[in-house]
Amino acid sequence: MRITIVVGGRWHAFDLARELEEKNHLHRIITNYPRWVVRRWGIPNRKIVSLPLTFWLIKAIYKLGGEDLMMRCQWIVHSRFAKRAAKHLEGSELIHGWSSFSEPSLQWAQKNNIPTILERSSAHILEQSSILREEYASLGLQWTSTHPSIEKMEQREYNLCTKITVPSRFVECSFLDRGYQRNKLYRNALGVNTNQFEPPTKSPEPPINTGLKAIFAGTLSVQKGVHHLLKAFAEAGLEGSQLILLGNASKDLDHLLNHQPDNVILMGHRPQNELCNHYQRAHCFVIASVQEGMAMVQMQALACGLPLICTKHSGGEDLLRMQDSNPRKINMGITEYNAGYVVPIRSSDVIAWCLRELALKPGLWEVKRQSALEIGKNELSWAKYGARTIQNYEELLSTDQP
Repeated sequence: MRITIVVGGRWHAFDLARELEEKNHLHRIITNYPRWVVRRWGIPNRKIVSLPLTFWLIKAIYKLGGEDLMMRCQWIVHSRFAKRAAKHLEGSELIHGWSSFSEPSLQWAQKNNIPTILERSSAHILEQSSILREEYASLGLQWTSTHPSIEKMEQREYNLCTKITVPSRFVECSFLDRGYQRNKLYRNALGVNTNQFEPPTKSPEPPINTGLKAIFAGTLSVQKGVHHLLKAFAEAGLEGSQLILLGNASKDLDHLLNHQPDNVILMGHRPQNELCNHYQRAHCFVIASVQEGMAMVQMQALACGLPLICTKHSGGEDLLRMQDSNPRKINMGITEYNAGYVVPIRSSDVIAWCLRELALKPGLWEVKRQSALEIGKNELSWAKYGARTIQNYEELLSTDQP
C-alpha cells in the first residue's frame, strides 16, 4: 500500500508513520515539523514533506500573545498548511489526514477516487466546544473558543472522508449521537513506547505502609479537570499522601494552583525521558479530564504498572477494557476494572473514594498493579496499534467504495 499521512503537527502521526515505514506502506508524511525532527522516528528524508512555515508561525504567535492570540489566528494557520499539503499527494493509494488540517487533501482524494481516513482525536468538534464552554462557565471563566471557521471546516471534513478514526468510545459516541453511522467510524486505541515506559525493577512499598503517592501528567488546565482532581485529593484526606503534578499550568488555574498544601507537589513541565522515573515512584495515576479523546499519559502510566483512576471522557476506559471486558458497577457511578476505576466527569467525591480504596484497602493496590502491568506488557505497543491501523486500511482498500 502507498499511504500518505497529512498532519499539521505531530500527535501520534509520527509513531504511525514509523510503523507504516517498517511494513513498507508509507508513501510520505506531510507535516509542518522540520525534517530533522521527523527523522528521529526513523522516517527517511525522501518520504518527508516538511512545510515548516506554520510550525515557526505558531511558536511566534504563542510568544507574542499566548493561547488567546493563537485561537484568533487558528483558522489562518490551519488553512495555510492544509492548502499547501494538498499539493504533495500524487502517488497515494490512501490518505490519512488529521482533522482541521485535511479538507483540501480530502477534496483532492475525492476527485481522484482515493479512499480517505480522517483522524479525530477528541470528541466531535461541536460536542468538544459545548463541554468546554459549560466547564469554563461553571468556574466563572470565559472559554477561548475554537475559531468558528475551524468548526465549520471540521464538519465538512467529517462528511468528505471515507472513514473517521477515533481513539475511544467517548469520541465514537459523540459522533453517533450526532447522527453518524457506526460504519463511518473506526475505533482504535493508541499505543506507547514500551521500551521507554516500563515498571521499576523493584516494586514500590504498598501505599498502606507509606502513604499514597498519586500522580498526574499533562497540562494543568480546565480541560484536564485539574480543579476537580485537586478537590478530590483534598476530600480524600489521606495522611502521609502526596499528589504529584507534572506539566505546565494554564493561566486559568493559577489562582487555584498557587494555594495548595505542601503535599501537592508542582513539578512543572518535565521532558518525556524523565516521565518514567516519576511514574515508577508513584502508586497510581489519576486523570479527571472533562473532554479528551485518549490521554496518552494513561498508557505510559499503565506500562509502568500504575493503576488508573480516570473519567469516562479521558479514553482510559478503552485501555482498561483491553484486559477486563466484564467490569463491576459499584456505587456513585463508579465502574471498577482489574487495573483501575472509571468515574463520571466532574465528580471529585467519587475520585476521592477511589483514592481511599487504593490507599487503605489491604492488598488492593498490589492486585491492581499486577493487572496494569499485564495491560502494558500485552496490549499497548505501537506495533499493535500499527497492525490494527493497517488492517483497517486493507479492509478499506478492498471495498468498492471510493
